[in-house]
Amino acid sequence: MKRISIILLTVTITLGGIVFCIACRVTYESKKFEVQQKAKDAFVKALDFEFKSRNLEKTFSFKYDGVTPLTADLPDSVCIGGKSGMHWYRLDPVKHRMNITTDINVRLLHSLTLEETPLNTDSLNEIWKEYLRRSDKYLKVALSISVLDKDGKVKVSNSSQSPWYTPSNLVFTIYIGYACEIEIMGYLHYSLWEMMYIEILFYLLLYVICVYVIYKISINVIVRMKSMRQKEVVEVPVIEVVQEMANTPIRSYVLHDNVVFYAGLQKIEKLGGGQEKLQPQSCQLLELFLKAKEHDYILTDESIMKELWGGKVINDRLHKSIGRLRSCIQKVEPSIDINRNTSTTYQLLL
Repeated sequence: MKRISIILLTVTITLGGIVFCIACRVTYESKKFEVQQKAKDAFVKALDFEFKSRNLEKTFSFKYDGVTPLTADLPDSVCIGGKSGMHWYRLDPVKHRMNITTDINVRLLHSLTLEETPLNTDSLNEIWKEYLRRSDKYLKVALSISVLDKDGKVKVSNSSQSPWYTPSNLVFTIYIGYACEIEIMGYLHYSLWEMMYIEILFYLLLYVICVYVIYKISINVIVRMKSMRQKEVVEVPVIEVVQEMANTPIRSYVLHDNVVFYAGLQKIEKLGGGQEKLQPQSCQLLELFLKAKEHDYILTDESIMKELWGGKVINDRLHKSIGRLRSCIQKVEPSIDINRNTSTTYQLLL
């Protein structure tokens, strides 16, 4: 029983641990997606605030998901004039989808405005952080702003002084302007504990409770099944006397499915199967067990020795007789057994 308990506890803890990890993983991914979406929305508002402060005449719409369709009239290059004259720049279709607006005029307005007064990383970062606080998200944020040249290479780069940000913390990448784009990369610092410490504590408590309850229920079921197996009583009706020889009736008992004990003939027979001859002493002992039906077929050592040897204490003979009877019975029907019930009793299990 102790071995079964250890195995059962180990299995319950293992399965519970797997479910606990899966629940934490699913919750973490859900929380992570929610935080990233709020971070993107907050940055849109921060950038909108920055552009409005520059008195731009048009607003813009943020398109980060990469599903903005390429328009049929999108040119493969654009000509932009500056202090150094007119220059042609090739457009990148991928960056086109990641731009904050699909309006060509607004893009041009952004390019010209930001060329004169570039975005300030620290200032924009603080505005973004403020909008995040308004969404009840108190997380560390960082920005990296780069200006690309006509060949798409980084010409100027300005990043927040945050050593923690890495590619794994990248939340979004967007582009502003029309060719020679400004690339903005947003980073968010969060941990599993920061995002779902309440859920972790709740799942841990639920895990402990469930493991304990399942373990106790399983143990009770096993104990009950074992008890029912030991106390299982198969009706043993006395078959009508079919023959008498020398005034001695042939007493017959049904022990199990199609298994009959003929006390008068001193044999056990399985209908349609084999049979086993019993010695007189084994036959007498089996009948003693069957007559103890009201006591769940339990006999004390004292009562057995009294019937077989007149009350003399002969333990060795008793144990050998029980073993001999058990062996004969199980040759006919292995499911029938005789167990040592306590230190002083035996029980016939039908």
